[in-house]
Amino acid sequence: MEELFFGGKERKPVPSVPPPYSASDDEKKEWVLRELAKIYTTVFKPIEEATKFDVFYSSLLNEAEFRTPPMVLLIGPYSVGKTTFIHYLLGRGFPGERVGPEPTTDRFV
Repeated sequence: MEELFFGGKERKPVPSVPPPYSASDDEKKEWVLRELAKIYTTVFKPIEEATKFDVFYSSLLNEAEFRTPPMVLLIGPYSVGKTTFIHYLLGRGFPGERVGPEPTTDRFV
């Protein structure tokens, strides 16, 4: 069973050179996505296939799911800093942003 998950032979990782610091954000993003996909297909996907993960839980990941931006839902009581947190992450305001002493973000934007 251990060989099924960890492989009988030792695999040597193929070295991948990250883009230089001066590279554009798009080039860095592409490199990270490519490396994540490589890790998934060589490490996690074989485990999911061997354990029939797609039959019992959810389907195996495809390339589109690696390229799709994550969707995040932030919920919590009024006046705890949800809008402030989003503002901090974005580094700027966003459409629909309203802050006040009374509950103002009582709907999804």
